[in-house]
Amino acid sequence: MAIEKTKFVFGIAVGAMMTVGGAVSADTVNQSTFDKNAYGWDSVAGSANQQIADDFRLKRAGKISTLNWTGKYHDGAVAGNKLFEIVIFADQKGVPGKAIHVETVKAGGLDTGVSDIGKHKLLSYKTTLKRSPRLDMNRIYWLTIRESDPTTTSRWSWSFHNGNIAGGFSYRLGMQKAWSVGSRDMAYALTVSSTD
Repeated sequence: MAIEKTKFVFGIAVGAMMTVGGAVSADTVNQSTFDKNAYGWDSVAGSANQQIADDFRLKRAGKISTLNWTGKYHDGAVAGNKLFEIVIFADQKGVPGKAIHVETVKAGGLDTGVSDIGKHKLLSYKTTLKRSPRLDMNRIYWLTIRESDPTTTSRWSWSFHNGNIAGGFSYRLGMQKAWSVGSRDMAYALTVSSTD
């Protein structure tokens, strides 16, 4: 069962701030604290690659304005700007359903100064979504972050969240319809802005 992931948990790498000003308000979903004692899971675009999705709900309706996440390259590199595909899915009986938004963004990973148990440098990312759809409050959605840069020669993994939030994640191979369910949550934070 997915829950509202709105508990403020601030990590070394990323954190989203709640802002309120004038008629514009913001809601923050924050589960950004990453687990340095785990490898995370690969999430890469392409028909033969694994993709990860994590569920979330919002306390108020609005559009995703900023997105933060943590991940790493398996060659230990601190790469410059890379392309990522951000996908938002509707929920379908506890797993991702129809994709309601796909946006390619460019983001550079910043070295957090922390490595995982495999001695891979953990990187923090931040980007702005320019075309986010308006999302309803208290409705389950699924977020996928997948590395899609054609120049990349090493595997990229999305970090696990350092805690048990509940809800878990889903994963699939490429564009297969069937999703499987995992027990961990992924490390990310997003800010949703709305005009009242």
